[in-house]
Amino acid sequence: MQAFNRKLYTKIIEQTYRQYTIPVYQRSYSWKKQQCNQLFDDIIDSVKKERNHYLGSLVYSEKTEDNFSFCPIIDGQQRLTTVILLLKALYDSIGNDENQRIKNRIYNSLYNDNCEDRYKIKLKSIDSDNEELEKVLMGSIDDLDSTSNISINYFNFKDRLKKVIEDGMTVDEIFEGITNLEIVEIILAEEDDAQLIFESINSTGMNLETSDLIRNFLLMGIKDAGKQREYYKKYWVKLQNDIGKENVEKFFYDFLVMKDTRYIEESKVYENFKNYYRLVNNQEDVFEEIIRYGEYYKLIVCNNSRTYSKKSNELCSLFGLLKHSTIYPFLLNVCNDFKDVQKLYKESLSSEEAEQIRVKEKEFNDILFLFGNYALRRAVAEIPSSSLRRFYAGLYDRVFEKNKSNLAKYYKALEAYICTLSTYDKMPSDSTFNEGLHYKNMYKKSRVLRYFFDIIENDNKEPVDMSDLTIEHILPETLSNQWKKNLGEDKYQEIYDKYVHTLGNLSITGYNSEYSNYPFDEKKKMFKSYIDEDKTKITRLNKELLDEEINFWGEKEIIDRADRLSEIIIDKYPYPQNIDTSLEFEKFYEFYIDNPDDDADEYVDNPNYKLYGFQYDGVKYRASYFKNIYVEMVKILYSTNPAILDELAERRFKFEYGTKIVFSKERDNQWQTEITPDLFIETGYSRHMLFWWIRELFNKYQIDLSNFCILFTDKD
Repeated sequence: MQAFNRKLYTKIIEQTYRQYTIPVYQRSYSWKKQQCNQLFDDIIDSVKKERNHYLGSLVYSEKTEDNFSFCPIIDGQQRLTTVILLLKALYDSIGNDENQRIKNRIYNSLYNDNCEDRYKIKLKSIDSDNEELEKVLMGSIDDLDSTSNISINYFNFKDRLKKVIEDGMTVDEIFEGITNLEIVEIILAEEDDAQLIFESINSTGMNLETSDLIRNFLLMGIKDAGKQREYYKKYWVKLQNDIGKENVEKFFYDFLVMKDTRYIEESKVYENFKNYYRLVNNQEDVFEEIIRYGEYYKLIVCNNSRTYSKKSNELCSLFGLLKHSTIYPFLLNVCNDFKDVQKLYKESLSSEEAEQIRVKEKEFNDILFLFGNYALRRAVAEIPSSSLRRFYAGLYDRVFEKNKSNLAKYYKALEAYICTLSTYDKMPSDSTFNEGLHYKNMYKKSRVLRYFFDIIENDNKEPVDMSDLTIEHILPETLSNQWKKNLGEDKYQEIYDKYVHTLGNLSITGYNSEYSNYPFDEKKKMFKSYIDEDKTKITRLNKELLDEEINFWGEKEIIDRADRLSEIIIDKYPYPQNIDTSLEFEKFYEFYIDNPDDDADEYVDNPNYKLYGFQYDGVKYRASYFKNIYVEMVKILYSTNPAILDELAERRFKFEYGTKIVFSKERDNQWQTEITPDLFIETGYSRHMLFWWIRELFNKYQIDLSNFCILFTDKD
């Protein structure tokens, strides 16, 4: 590798018989007006102050054939492309009868004369940008896509140039400013690791997305340019087209959680992906696997997969509606176990084979329904979601890895597991679900509420489109004096607080503003007239507004309506029946540390048991060592209230006669563990001392120690 301080124009752009190419693994040209205006202002400022302007680095490799150099850009493509656009804008701003010397010089710096047409343009961008760049450089300005960054920035430079020239700056001065741009030129040798150099350069400053880094990592490992382009189109473009560019980064996160079952920080997805990839020898196998799971993701997240049934897509759409995305890694595993289901929509099958796969498809859809039911019930019952990410990350292993025979009873095993849990991650019961439907604030869960309204109203062959209609409070959000009087001066506030946002009091009528806070009898008359005039067809939801025997709206009427509506919902999403309680899953042994005299010797070093981790506030966490339990527990406590630990770290806490600094703001020795960049804790202790510190911290945080226990499981 060679590095030089260079003038960008004279030593890079102006060099003849060379072509700079943007490899397919690079991200698209993404500079916006803001960055371009900053560069332009810097150039103008450098002219006025008579100094050079440092632009950054340009990293490339070079291969020469028949006196022509091919230079793939490893880093700096955004800057180089922008300067090329500025040069072309300046070239087009110069009249035919002026500054011909500069115009000719710019022309010779943008194009290679006396060579094949494909080598004429000195800068070739990636496929998604190259067409627009070629239009600019070849003068086809009228054909530009006005929405592309290349087009926007080119015309913006034209406007900026026109203004500064009108203000008195000469073309010579502007051109001089461009020629004064400096870079660090880094030319890679054949033995240099381009990926490592790229990462090092982009570790600060460059705002590359995780998906960009993963794409670069995968494709930069392919040395052959033709194969690199082939893999880019065959695999990477297909993945983006299948699941959408906006979902690629989240896909890799869920893919890795599915592979590893551990909690992965979203900021460390790239690092974890590289570690996973290095364990796989066959590069094509990795690409094929990514595409396969990408097809599953298209079903799970995009809900528009043609390799699954309409019903499967609709069942998966519920997870997106509920923002229940932590289930995605688990569903990737399920989809892979039921991958034969895709054959129904991808291959020609015999009637016998098709029938066998349809049985699998039914079980697959039953699983999707089971977890849709689970997600809905949790949402309505307002079960905290803090444990869901870890719950789903390890669910597959807990159900199927411990007992492989459960795979033969796939649906029943999952059903039994979530219905027999002893933590609040278990399937909420009908009574819990029903109570939520009656008394929880459903108005703030508008997406769930509208979903329920659709279930209730449109259980027929002539569905009513309610997507544009607003939610109506029968008992209004603002009580008039008449409403207060009707409810009772001593009761109206209690009734209002308890029921105003509940299912029994909410509906869709299509005329929310018209109803306002009119008394109930007025609302009934208005709704009846809308029905008679065929202005609305929403009748099942509003049965009570059409019932002539209901002339008052209070606590009883709201509860009665909630009874009616919740019965329909629970009938649609019933609690599982005939649960197979004979199925076996991982068994946990709990050890509580609330008594300082107790010891874990019953489990430690016992050949029948192994350390699983710990449980806190009903959530199970994996940890291989007691030290890790302590570290993870400190992280959890710190996330709830950092002030307590920050205070200890600020005064570099240590025991009265001790030498070790237990908590500090900076690392003091190798035995300390980093919790955050500003918090380090001593972990070089025996398990007895670690237990002591957990007890002390729970005391400082005023948390009941019975919420915490060490978990052991049977050894395999």
